[in-house]
Amino acid sequence: MIDDELDDSLTVVDLAIECLKRWQFYTWPEVQRAAKSVGPLVLEQLVSRDLWDDLTQADQAAVHWIMAEGHVVSGVREERLDRDREGPRIQSLYEAAEHFTALCGGRWYPGKHSRERESRSAVEFAGRLTAMTDGWREEAMRRALAGQDITEAIAQAVMYRNILRSVYGIEATNE
Repeated sequence: MIDDELDDSLTVVDLAIECLKRWQFYTWPEVQRAAKSVGPLVLEQLVSRDLWDDLTQADQAAVHWIMAEGHVVSGVREERLDRDREGPRIQSLYEAAEHFTALCGGRWYPGKHSRERESRSAVEFAGRLTAMTDGWREEAMRRALAGQDITEAIAQAVMYRNILRSVYGIEATNE
C-alpha cells in the first residue's frame, strides 16, 4: 500500500517536471505552482524511500537548491516575466528534479545545457567559495562545471540558503 502511495506521489512529481519542461505551453500560474512544489515533492520522495540519508552532502544541497530555486521562480510575477532569464532557471530546475526522481524510480532524460562561461579570477570568488559548507560548495562547483557562472552559483547558494531558512525552516548546513 505504501509503495502505491509513493508511486502515485512520484507521478505528481513527474507531472510537475513535465509542466516545467514544457513551461512555454502552460499558463504562468501553473508553472509557478509546479516550480514551487517540485523541490518539496522530490525531498518527500527521497525521505519516504529512505534515500535521503544515503545522499552525499552535495546531493542534499542540490535538493535544497531545487526547493529554493523553485521558490524564487514561483515568486516571479507574470508581468515581470523575462523568458530569457527564467527559461534557464526553469530548465535547471526540471533537470535536477529529473535526476533525483530517477533515484526514486522516476523518469530521467538527461539533458545538457550550456551557457557561455564568464571568466572570473580565482581571487574574486575563492574566499566566498571556501566559506561555504562542503555540500553547498560541491553543488556550486557542479553547477559551474555544467555551465553556470561560478560567481552566480555562489551568490545563488547564499540567497537560497536564506530562503530555505526563512520559508521552509531548514538550516541548510552540512556541518
